Amino acid sequence: MRRRYTEDSPPAETARRVRPALCQETPMAQSAATRSDLLEQEYADGLAQVIRAALLLLGCLILVYLFSLVPGRNPRVMLMAAGGLASVAALAYGVMGGLRMQRARSVPAVTVNCPYCDYPMEFLAEPTEDWVCEGCHRRVHYENGRQVPIKMITCPFCKTVHKVSAKARQYTCDRCNRALKLTDGDQASAVVAEQSELLRNYDVLLTQVGRNPTEVALALESILVCNLREARARMQELPLTIARNVPERKAAAIRSRMRELGATAVMRPTEDTAAPRR
Repeated sequence: MRRRYTEDSPPAETARRVRPALCQETPMAQSAATRSDLLEQEYADGLAQVIRAALLLLGCLILVYLFSLVPGRNPRVMLMAAGGLASVAALAYGVMGGLRMQRARSVPAVTVNCPYCDYPMEFLAEPTEDWVCEGCHRRVHYENGRQVPIKMITCPFCKTVHKVSAKARQYTCDRCNRALKLTDGDQASAVVAEQSELLRNYDVLLTQVGRNPTEVALALESILVCNLREARARMQELPLTIARNVPERKAAAIRSRMRELGATAVMRPTEDTAAPRR
């Protein structure tokens, strides 16, 4: 989505000449003006201008040809001259569109590396507001015109190290998908957040085979990664755990698949020993 540049975050003087309309205030949330946003807008407008100029030039040339068929020398010359002038104007209009795109490329930029992934971001001026990295798509926060410091945290489950903003109070591990409640200060650690229904992992248990044991065995063959004979043997020991410690969406999909085959499957939280949830 294209961003609008606001008066509170003015770009360079050259950028004002290139795109003055982008400097108007908008009711949208403010964000630092990036060079890629300016190039995208200017290239879209410049290309549209070139296309319009090409269509106008084509129309003018057709008119010049038609005017050449007009009887009478003086009227024919006058009409052809008018068509020629219109063609020159259309050509100049297209050249202006090309120059507009060329000027956009020459706008000076300030390069700032993303503190999370070190992706180089180009801005029209030194950023003083939040912006989203084009490399990792994470938001870089600013306070009072200064970038909020970044701290390192370690997931207590999978020991993955993450870079997070000092303003963050909770973070979801990219590897194990667990919610982490960040500790205060600059300590490189995190504690387990309160359990969330959306982030909790589940086990899927097969409790009844139903009336289609062959189809259920074929499904278990792919789920448990075993042959058909082993799947039939495991079906004799119910309840059978057919998936362990998987995200809720995957667990629900496996349960639905079993129910479609006429079997009975239930879900329960991996860390919870309570009765299975139907």
